[in-house]
Amino acid sequence: MKGKNTMGAKGNGITKKDLQSFKDEIIHQFHIISEGLVDQIKLLAEGHSGIIQRLDRVETRLARIEDENKHEHLETRALCFVCHSGPDPESSLFN
Repeated sequence: MKGKNTMGAKGNGITKKDLQSFKDEIIHQFHIISEGLVDQIKLLAEGHSGIIQRLDRVETRLARIEDENKHEHLETRALCFVCHSGPDPESSLFN
């Protein structure tokens, strides 16, 4: 064994200072990686927000088209009813 600072049962020469330095490097690398992940998550959230906004606009347009279609359908049914009911034979126009 090399002295008080030697760690391990076999005396491999790793000191507490070495372990602290290794720990600090791991923490530093973790911070670098986590900062990159945070940036990527922010980009993902912005993209998601943009998609939601586009879907909202599509939904609004679709609702307007459905309303127009419903109105036109009612007009068509009314015209069909008028056309199929035909003139009233007892009407004053045909007497």
